[in-house]
Amino acid sequence: MTSYSPTSSPTPDLRERRRRELARVIAVAAVDLFERNGFSATTIDDIAAAAGISRTTFFRHCATKEAAVLVDDAGLESELLAVAGQASAAHPLRHLESAWERMTEVFDADPEGNDRFLRVRRLMRDNPQLLAAGLERDARLTEHIAVALSGRPGLDVLDAHAVAESFALGMRLTFDEWVRRADDVPLSPPPVLNDVYQQVRAALAHANGAATR
Repeated sequence: MTSYSPTSSPTPDLRERRRRELARVIAVAAVDLFERNGFSATTIDDIAAAAGISRTTFFRHCATKEAAVLVDDAGLESELLAVAGQASAAHPLRHLESAWERMTEVFDADPEGNDRFLRVRRLMRDNPQLLAAGLERDARLTEHIAVALSGRPGLDVLDAHAVAESFALGMRLTFDEWVRRADDVPLSPPPVLNDVYQQVRAALAHANGAATR
């Protein structure tokens, strides 16, 4: 079984880097406006103006105002799909978990993105429409991972979906616990996501052991 490393994915070209940079600019503008004016009161025109782009450019990058903040400007989702497409049939979940563990280190090394993500998760908690969009996005990523896994020899469709859903559960619990701990001590830096992920994996393993006894 091969393991994920930051060098296992090709370096994004100039066009992709510019796309990600603009996605981040749009996301920062949208988060600021949602916090200041409220999600419902903020329009797409407001976000475009704050980001210094046209309405047409906004729609070239985001289908909705919810999508403006639900961005992956680090490209981690495409890397996850690449890992899923190369996962071994013997240990696909372990392969994905190893990759995500390294990706949490990338997340922790980006304080600006880290802070923005935390603010978005808090906005999702207070805005059902944004929460629904976030859950739909997570479900779509899980489905894409399952499809990528099902293309591997030795993994049937049910196995692929079981692995993808198990992996998605670990990610979701990690982010929920990360936000909870950050809110418990609001004046301190957010906890290290990688540490939280290790603890979530241990808790899931413990729960699985308890369920099989």
